[in-house]
Amino acid sequence: MSRSSDRERRLSSLARKLGHELDEDFRRAGNRLRDVLVRDFEREMALAEVFADQNDLNEAAYHRTLAYAIHNTLKDLEMMIE
Repeated sequence: MSRSSDRERRLSSLARKLGHELDEDFRRAGNRLRDVLVRDFEREMALAEVFADQNDLNEAAYHRTLAYAIHNTLKDLEMMIE
């Protein structure tokens, strides 16, 4: 199971490899990244709704969680590019 400290370490390692932080990725990618994330949000919401209708609560929760994370990322991105 992935621990918080392990995830943080991996994210920091990737930032060092790329030579910049996530906010710089947001600024560089701008609207293209926003469009991809909007599409991903819509897909995850649709999947969550399908699984909820099928009463598959584990899959519904999984896709809802991804949609929620994408939504929060979109809010951060939109503040930076607007």
